[in-house]
Amino acid sequence: MALRYLELADFLLVAEGVLGIEAEVLAQVADLNLADSALHAPAASYGGVEFYEDFSTKAAVLCSRIARNHPLPDGNKRAAYECLREFVARNGYGWSPPPGDDPEGDETVAVMLAVAAGEISEPQLAVWIRDRVEQSGP
Repeated sequence: MALRYLELADFLLVAEGVLGIEAEVLAQVADLNLADSALHAPAASYGGVEFYEDFSTKAAVLCSRIARNHPLPDGNKRAAYECLREFVARNGYGWSPPPGDDPEGDETVAVMLAVAAGEISEPQLAVWIRDRVEQSGP
């Protein structure tokens, strides 16, 4: 089964939810080229060979590239995390946040801050994601 990737319209709707600013307005102030690049990165291939083979790595690439490309004037880490969750959901997987000993989401915040700062590599983020994705998908 082919994976369902996020498109630019999906990104703008996620950003609208995160920022509370209409997608049409965000489309005028966001760097859509940076967003589009981040959204297409997980599906990258050459000669029919995918660069990122497993689902968690694709999800990590998506999340990382949105956070690091910084296409929005604000809310990039939140948008990256919500795009990650949307990518997981639209492909039939479940998402489990960090264990119950982190009810405030401090671990998730720390991870997203580290992703944006380049302190966590995409392979490291993929491991973190793999631990949270419920393998009920394709």
